Amino acid sequence: MPDPTDLWQAHRAADNLSNTLASSYEEAMATGFPGSADGQRLTQQLTEQLATLRERLADLGVPTDPTRSPQPSAGLPASDGRPAPAHYADEALAPVVADGRLTGRFRDGYTEQEVNTAFAVLGAATGLRLVCVWEYRDRFGCGGNSQWFAEDSSGGLWDLAGDLDAWLTGERSHPGPAGSWVGRTVAHRVQALAWTDGEHNYTQLSRL
Repeated sequence: MPDPTDLWQAHRAADNLSNTLASSYEEAMATGFPGSADGQRLTQQLTEQLATLRERLADLGVPTDPTRSPQPSAGLPASDGRPAPAHYADEALAPVVADGRLTGRFRDGYTEQEVNTAFAVLGAATGLRLVCVWEYRDRFGCGGNSQWFAEDSSGGLWDLAGDLDAWLTGERSHPGPAGSWVGRTVAHRVQALAWTDGEHNYTQLSRL
């Protein structure tokens, strides 16, 4: 029988991680997610809390593998600059999927703010930076055709793959593992785009 103290410590570590995910998700869905600096702090907090949970589970004899590599993505190898999810991505994503509020979130379309809210939640959970590139921005906001991408650290864009888009539009009940979301690189780079809100939206043209 495991030591009760070890059980309690593991429970508390799991509760802390769950509470952080739940509170950040509720805030994002209600008011929109904070800027990139706050998002980075949240990612660091989640990383630290997950590491603590792994340690507590190890004390109980539960196998853990904190050095596990992210699930490989389809297409080009990661050495070519492909953005990769954090090693905790699928574990952190699970409560977001279970909550259900992002399932079919974009079924009837989406606004810039809805993109920022959803992609910030997914980014905090997975470590991937997801963005939407619109055709143009005018005084009414972003418009025209739009497409979602993953953005790498140098500003390169990658097609989305797997079931993420089908999940957001309500065609699938699960987005699949985060490692399957990033497809092939495209010609666009964010540095060449006309406008950004500094969060998750870009446009090819500006009519302002």
